[in-house]
Amino acid sequence: MKSNSPPPYCTLLVAAAAMLTLPGCSRVPILSGSGSVRIVEPEDFVPDVPAEQALPVGWPEPQLPTRTDQTPLPPVLTVRPGPPAPTPSDAAAVEQPVLVESKIGDINGRPIFATEFLEPIADRLAAEAERMPPDRWETFAKEQIERRLDVIISDELLRAEALARLSPEQKQGFRAFLESMRGDLARGARGSRTLAERRLKQEEGITEEDFIRRREQEALVRNTLLREIDSRVNISWRDIRQRYQRDWKIYNPDPSVLLRLIRVPTADQQAVKAITDALNAGQPFEEVAASSPSNYKPEDAGLDQFTLEGPYEQAEFYGSDILNEKARSLSPGQWTGPFELGTQTAWLKLEAITTESTSIYDAQLAIYAQLLTERRNEEFRRFLKRLEQRASFTATQTMRDRLFEIAKTRFASNTPAEPTP
Repeated sequence: MKSNSPPPYCTLLVAAAAMLTLPGCSRVPILSGSGSVRIVEPEDFVPDVPAEQALPVGWPEPQLPTRTDQTPLPPVLTVRPGPPAPTPSDAAAVEQPVLVESKIGDINGRPIFATEFLEPIADRLAAEAERMPPDRWETFAKEQIERRLDVIISDELLRAEALARLSPEQKQGFRAFLESMRGDLARGARGSRTLAERRLKQEEGITEEDFIRRREQEALVRNTLLREIDSRVNISWRDIRQRYQRDWKIYNPDPSVLLRLIRVPTADQQAVKAITDALNAGQPFEEVAASSPSNYKPEDAGLDQFTLEGPYEQAEFYGSDILNEKARSLSPGQWTGPFELGTQTAWLKLEAITTESTSIYDAQLAIYAQLLTERRNEEFRRFLKRLEQRASFTATQTMRDRLFEIAKTRFASNTPAEPTP
């Protein structure tokens, strides 16, 4: 016999449907065992709590998301018609162009800049510009610029040629040598490169780079190029003899004659007697001349030096024939007097006849050194001329003119130069 009661799962569906139809979730229907439905409140699950201990339940306000990527609104500007009003921060307009730096040329690919070039001679150019007239200063400045430019060109050409002849191992060793030189400079100035450069500028008027480049130049030329140049220089004994004959007067100068004269007025008989007595007593002639009231070169005790260009017997030393005759009658160490010399009374002594002659054997080392220097310089100029013909650099006259115009603008005028392209 079939039962008319609904199945259990149907009862659950009905209860669930009834629960879904409730207006809120604060009241929940509960199906009892007898099949009836009882409404359960949330308070039914909380034990009794005294009112004074109950805490109100606060629901947090919902936090709305904020955007941080919003672009701020532009400020509101007020525009008034008319010319703009100047502000204190406005920079003054530059009326004329100002030359900051200029490249004046190249030497074997190395750029030459005006400031770097003029720095070692800038102080002197500025000082002479204040002291000299403009025309003299221009001549002076051109000479200084030309001399320095010639040195830089020759140094750069020789440096490039010498470096090209070094092997890779030699180049590495040479770089180490230059670095050690920089370290020596700094150590000599308490470890400060700034102090070392300031000292070089004060003592030698050059920068540290100029000093290193100069030592580099000396080392390269000495170790590479000078050996090649010296191999082309040959000095023979014949060359030494010819130079000795050419410079005969230098090594065999004319003899020198030393004469000492004492002269006092004849009217001063007391002085005449005192000098005569002192000389007759054997007092040295030089002491008497120095201590007597002689009026002839008292600061030198009456001593004269003459060059003897011919025979001594025909020589003329003074403008007085009497003195010349007395002098020619003397031998070295002899004196004569007193004798009348116009209104004066005089005494004269031939101190010495000196001959300073140098034989060719004593002079040969000096002559050899002189010839070596001359011929080395001559061969060096030829070598440098060949390098200039092969090298690539801006025309010397062009660089010289540019440098002079810039120097004139910086040190001798208030008119700015046009920038060199």
